[in-house]
Amino acid sequence: MAASVVNKTAHPFDKARLEALLNRRFFYAPAFEIYGGVAGLYDYGPPGSSLQANIIAEWRKHFIIEEGMLELDTTIMTPAPVFETSGHVARFADWMVKDTKTGDVLRADHLVGGVLEARLAGDKEARGLAAAPLFDDKKKKKKNAKAAAVKLDDEVVKDYETILAQACQPFPCKSMID
Repeated sequence: MAASVVNKTAHPFDKARLEALLNRRFFYAPAFEIYGGVAGLYDYGPPGSSLQANIIAEWRKHFIIEEGMLELDTTIMTPAPVFETSGHVARFADWMVKDTKTGDVLRADHLVGGVLEARLAGDKEARGLAAAPLFDDKKKKKKNAKAAAVKLDDEVVKDYETILAQACQPFPCKSMID
């Protein structure tokens, strides 16, 4: 039997048509759709539930049986007092910025930190010193900022290092027992 050839250019992919088909066949639908829906929450119909069960079964087969990992099943919802006690409500009001060219959305403090680190690395390179890699964690797929090798004034270097040191300090977390 001859292998069939797939012509990938015959029918260009149309995301809107695929979503309409999946919705029509009730693979999924936005949760609470008759009340206006809730972003990010979905209800699965019979084919969607079956597909989800098959994906979970394959995941379990690989990670739990073959890799010997342990499975956890935790709650989906988190009560508001947990976020308040952990400092998420009071502490986390992160400013976000959007790159107008690429559309990437970044935390402003991460953007500033990346720029300062790149400038400090460029300063070390200009001074003939070996600059440490900006991101040594290979799992993080962040874009490394690259700065030209420009020697900075010593005072500017100290300012950048002070700002980075302050930005990287962990915040105190209140105890849930208190």
